[in-house]
Amino acid sequence: MADTGSSRASGHDEADKDRLIEELREAVRARDEFVAIAAHELRNPMTPILAQVGLLLAATRNPSRCRPEIMAPRLQILEQAVQEFVRRSTTLLDVSRIAAGNIRIEPTEVDLSIVMRGIIDRATVGARLARCRIETDLQEDVVGMWDRLALEQTAENLLSNAIKFGAGKPIRASLRSDGQAAQLMVQDQGIGISEEDRARIFQRFERAVTRRDHGGFGIGLWLANQMVTAMGGSIDIESKSGHGSTFVVRLPLGTTRAGHE
Repeated sequence: MADTGSSRASGHDEADKDRLIEELREAVRARDEFVAIAAHELRNPMTPILAQVGLLLAATRNPSRCRPEIMAPRLQILEQAVQEFVRRSTTLLDVSRIAAGNIRIEPTEVDLSIVMRGIIDRATVGARLARCRIETDLQEDVVGMWDRLALEQTAENLLSNAIKFGAGKPIRASLRSDGQAAQLMVQDQGIGISEEDRARIFQRFERAVTRRDHGGFGIGLWLANQMVTAMGGSIDIESKSGHGSTFVVRLPLGTTRAGHE
């Protein structure tokens, strides 16, 4: 009997060892994939940046071409490319920090209406390049206790996602408050997401389309979900393949200074 017990224990130990080895292998595969994706995705924005810098330098050497109507559009494209590079770099840092369990939420009183107007203004150039327009319905004075940076990153991820997959059709961003919570909705009319894919798109490195068709890390929605959850909120999706997607973020307002007696 003692020998049988020893054999069972040994079998369990071997099974645990095999499971641990497989988990380590999977972690290494995920790391290698992420490094490869990161190298590719950070290199991509450099191409338009270098191209626009070259065109601007050429224009400065020719007085007849160094005019505002020629320079301004190129500077605008350059600004958008630099913003995209910064966004991708920030995403990499966020993934590393959050994956290590080091998500920091610092609630302060934030006017989400003002934040959303700024984000939409910054997204206008990218939307124009994608040949879509952003329609807005933003309630004024939606104020709550949130982490401003987390709000900005969440909204930027949802908008950039809608622009990327919106198939050039109008995007709608709306913001409402019922006095208890704020509700932010971003809706596109693009390729949509199947029921099967909806079950996994909030997971890290998961995508509803191939990377060849649409660039990206496959972590934007995962980051948004992590940040919204850390602020006590929720993020949901309504979508159907071929019929667009609607992301709904709901965040409790918390206790603001204006709400103190």
